[in-house]
Amino acid sequence: MLWLVPENIPLPSEFKGFKPDSPLTHDFDAYERHMPHWRVLGCCYFTTFRLRDSVPPEIWAEMKAAAKVWAKRLAVGTLRAEEWAAWQDFQQTQLRKLELVLDEGRGECLLRQPEHREVIVAALHHFEGTRCEMLAYAIMPNHVHVLCRPLGQHALESLTRSWKRHSSDRIHRRLGRSGSFWQEESFDRVVRDAEHYRRVVRYIAMNPAKAGLKPADATVWMHPKIVEANAGT
Repeated sequence: MLWLVPENIPLPSEFKGFKPDSPLTHDFDAYERHMPHWRVLGCCYFTTFRLRDSVPPEIWAEMKAAAKVWAKRLAVGTLRAEEWAAWQDFQQTQLRKLELVLDEGRGECLLRQPEHREVIVAALHHFEGTRCEMLAYAIMPNHVHVLCRPLGQHALESLTRSWKRHSSDRIHRRLGRSGSFWQEESFDRVVRDAEHYRRVVRYIAMNPAKAGLKPADATVWMHPKIVEANAGT
């Protein structure tokens, strides 16, 4: 088997889920650019960011237009059960659509080269233990999946900007280029509960195999607790 898909997935210490049907507290925040983004202090996030040329402009425009419609429906406050279910369905549909397009391997796919992926790995671990807890990630030829938990008051968007800025500067210098490297906005979701967390870990682990990649084409990393829990499997 080329890729390990963990069966045993322990939760990180002090794991905190998010129930949108319960009263929201001061720990909750939300903002909207092209996509709605929810923030809950102490929660884990599943985020995807991609290379600039990985998705055709017309497809990205369709996704932004659909998200804009949802942004008008969403309000900061408690969601009714049917609204929450519809919102989850929408996010799942958007993620599946994005994933299918990304796995087609469009664009230059610069991250297929191991030396460029090494730059991403260094960036993702730069703030490990100080600004975030890194839990799992997959670096694909034209996009990156990350499961992490920001620490303290550090925001996911600030972490993502740092990862992108550091990696784009390093790779551009190697290539003798300048200009846009990453798509500006990322796609992210709050991890709701233990089952959602385990699904995300398996999703990340399975992504290279689903895309038909060889180990030389992608990098997958799991938290040491996950690796230890699956030793010998």
